[in-house]
Amino acid sequence: MTPNDHKQRLMAKSRPFLLLALAALIPVAIISGVIDVYVIQARKATLEQVLRERAGYAAAALSKEVSMQIQLLTMLSDSPRLDPPVDRRDFLELAGRMRMRIPAWQIIRVTDPRGRILLSNPPLHSGPGAVVVEADSNDRVFDTGKPAIGNVVRGPGGLAAFPVRVPVSRDGKTVYGLTAVIAAQTLTDVLRSNGLPVTWAAWIESESGTLLASSVGNVDFVGGPVAALRKTPVFDGLGLTQMADGEELQSYSAKVDGLPWRVTLGMPLGQYQALSAQSFRFLVLIVMLTAVLSSFAIWLFVRELRARRIEEAAIANWQRMDALGRLTGGVAHDFNNLLMVFQSGVESIRRRRNDEKRLDQVLNMMVEAVDRGKSMTQRLLSFSRRSNRGAETILLQKPIGDAEKLFQQAALDNVTLNMAIDRDLWPVTIDPQALTTALINIVTNAREAMASGGGVTIKARNVQDLFAETKKLVGPGIVITVSDDGPGIPRQYVHRVFEPFFTTKGAAASGLGLTQVYSFAERSGGMATAANGDSRGSSISIYLPRASGEAVLAASPEASAPFLPRKVLIVDDNAASLQAARLGVEELGLEVAAAGSGQEALAILDGAQDLDLVLSDVMMPGMNGLQLRDEVRRRFPAIGFALMTGYSEDLEAGAKAGVPVLSKPFTADELRYALVRAMEDRDRKAENVIPLWRVATAD
Repeated sequence: MTPNDHKQRLMAKSRPFLLLALAALIPVAIISGVIDVYVIQARKATLEQVLRERAGYAAAALSKEVSMQIQLLTMLSDSPRLDPPVDRRDFLELAGRMRMRIPAWQIIRVTDPRGRILLSNPPLHSGPGAVVVEADSNDRVFDTGKPAIGNVVRGPGGLAAFPVRVPVSRDGKTVYGLTAVIAAQTLTDVLRSNGLPVTWAAWIESESGTLLASSVGNVDFVGGPVAALRKTPVFDGLGLTQMADGEELQSYSAKVDGLPWRVTLGMPLGQYQALSAQSFRFLVLIVMLTAVLSSFAIWLFVRELRARRIEEAAIANWQRMDALGRLTGGVAHDFNNLLMVFQSGVESIRRRRNDEKRLDQVLNMMVEAVDRGKSMTQRLLSFSRRSNRGAETILLQKPIGDAEKLFQQAALDNVTLNMAIDRDLWPVTIDPQALTTALINIVTNAREAMASGGGVTIKARNVQDLFAETKKLVGPGIVITVSDDGPGIPRQYVHRVFEPFFTTKGAAASGLGLTQVYSFAERSGGMATAANGDSRGSSISIYLPRASGEAVLAASPEASAPFLPRKVLIVDDNAASLQAARLGVEELGLEVAAAGSGQEALAILDGAQDLDLVLSDVMMPGMNGLQLRDEVRRRFPAIGFALMTGYSEDLEAGAKAGVPVLSKPFTADELRYALVRAMEDRDRKAENVIPLWRVATAD
């Protein structure tokens, strides 16, 4: 044996130990780095939270301070001593008392609509005819009859102050303006009263860019442009601010409620970034060590991984093609059956149009075919959907009880259906329709397993701790169990019954029934299990977590007020679908306009004055239904909106958009309900706009 061969054999023997060492070291290195980063981020987040809270406290304190000054001044304006004509001696006495009680009031004045100072305490040195320095707020008081806060300005004496003005109203008319001039230092004192750290900075600025108060910088900056204090603009929330002296701050800015002011607090950026510097070297070391170890591990496994990926890709591709073939074959079979029903129905109607009895039979047969097709597509969509759209917090007694006839129909006459539903079930958050479909699928499977008849029992009960029965879910919940006394599930298939397309019934079955059950349970935050009985039979159990909220009663189409639009604009790029929707709306006795695209619909809306609602398809070329909804809401807010679609993703997108969504195909009752909801939503939004406008004009 050559030395080279001996070396290779030694490396081959040591490789497992090397891999074991790597498997131990890499997680340790990564976890150490993650913990270090997490600690840094947590400390930064704490500083940001402190900054945010202090800014919020300062904004609230400023709003409270100004509101209090307005209230005090308003009470003073109601004094009989200010009834016109105001006696100068009475005013000076009253104002002097108020200034002694409220030291923040540097000056108290009475003004007229032109801004002339009629009375002042302390008295003016310039004599009669003097006007206010900050006239804009005085004009607003007389124009609106409401209190106004002026900007910080410097008066003739060099004092930086701002006026608080209220109207003196008599008999519903503003006769005077009453002003209290407050030093800007009062605002600075409010900032400092919040326990401002010595190294931090705080300032207040107006929307017009005036510096109102500041805890740092030259006091002469107050009353001037805020650019003298800071270089970079500030925006609401967390940000980086550069001061005029070059210092950088990690800052947080918040608006002052009810005032065109913004308060900003900032800490030195170096203090904020010191946390990162403390562990930078350690983090770099961890990253380098992890990179070296990972590279070595990758080098050892790269060939094996490549081979496995090629093999797995081939298997996955084969599985996809096999699943797709079975799915398309099953769907094509069911779809051809439906087409056969419609083909024979259409030919029968053409041949025997005057035979009303025969016509009713054919139409009933076609309606049943539509229901079967709709049920088939709903099962497919339910299987493919991942979100819990349509979920409600309900008590299971009602949906299970309401669907008992459907369960009996699924069981047929040779199978006895027993119901054992506890009366005190806890609320759960689920899609009721999906629950009904899931239980029907289970009952159907049980009936097909008992060709000679038998019994099916549906039970529902509370479970104090789901973990005791599932070993996966935690906390209280509910279990729904459907059991039968058939031959049971073959032992080798128990773990496969929920797999997509798995079936023991041959090509005639789709293999999606129990898959829908599993998908429903998973979307609802629970799980589904299958088991055999002790002696015979099988059971399928659905475990659902208890809802945190209370059960609510869901609105139904029958409970809605029949408030329909007068004229509806239907938008659909598919001519056949457009015509079908048009016929459905006309059957409700409504006027209809039609458009083949979103652009055409907007053109019709621009020229029409009598349209109440738009019913649009979602999937359209160019402008889709969701984009059209945005345009209609922006340009025509008085017009209601509803969507229709055949895609589950669009149903969820429409629901998130806050508009009624019709799932194709839909019945006349479903159409009526959607139109009623759309009109109610429109009227509710219109009602919400009026109070907001009134509040805005009443401030």
